Amino acid sequence: MLSRLQISEFHERGFLSGGQLLDGAQVEELLKELTRVIEERDRGDVKQPVLCRNLNSNPETPVWQVVNVWEASEPFRLLLANEKIVEEMAQLTGAGRLKIWHDQIQYKPAETGGVNMWHQDAPLWPILAPMTEVSAWVALDDVDVDNGCMSMVPGSHLWGDQMEFIRSLGSYDDMPGAFDGKDVEIVRCPVRTGEVHYHHALTWHGSHTNTSDRPRRAIAIHYMTEETRFVASGEHVMKPFVNVEDGEEMVGEHFPEVWRRG
Repeated sequence: MLSRLQISEFHERGFLSGGQLLDGAQVEELLKELTRVIEERDRGDVKQPVLCRNLNSNPETPVWQVVNVWEASEPFRLLLANEKIVEEMAQLTGAGRLKIWHDQIQYKPAETGGVNMWHQDAPLWPILAPMTEVSAWVALDDVDVDNGCMSMVPGSHLWGDQMEFIRSLGSYDDMPGAFDGKDVEIVRCPVRTGEVHYHHALTWHGSHTNTSDRPRRAIAIHYMTEETRFVASGEHVMKPFVNVEDGEEMVGEHFPEVWRRG
């Protein structure tokens, strides 16, 4: 459970280190499952994630993106409802119920892992409202400055949807020192193997290149509360799986409830 000080820090800064979550054996099991899911991505006789693709045009140095690995792997499905994560997520969101929006794995291979440009999550999810989701980011390797850890801008979750400005940046290194009269501080956020890191869906974040000799693998689990509603006018890879009407609560087998107060 998080302390009042930690909860206050999250609401002020828009991100928080949650500390150790998984032991070595649990991490190893998840890494083996990730390898299996990728290797079996073209098989029609096994359960598949919503998306499994190589984001790199060079097949010899793949950067794998996997969306909803939980639908193809029981260990990852169990991770969604991990007691520490859901209890702390409830503390951070004030939720009465927690549901899965989706999960996502992206990993940067050793030496060739590229930049993940500055962004906010919520504006990239235009089929959801309001923009209140929180993500649990679980490291499956030691993720540090050398292999492309995330960087966060403290307090930026309080500035609303600013993706138009963020998209105007020419490169990862172009972040200014101020925006709209506010100081822009960049904080690098190393996360060790098996630790969890939380961030708000409006927090500005990104990650630099991995030029180390180590891979950088992690899973982001995106949680939504009972207040989240479907916005039919938006587009997203998960939209075909939505079976509610515009403005209704996001529910369904692809958006499972993992925690309920009481």
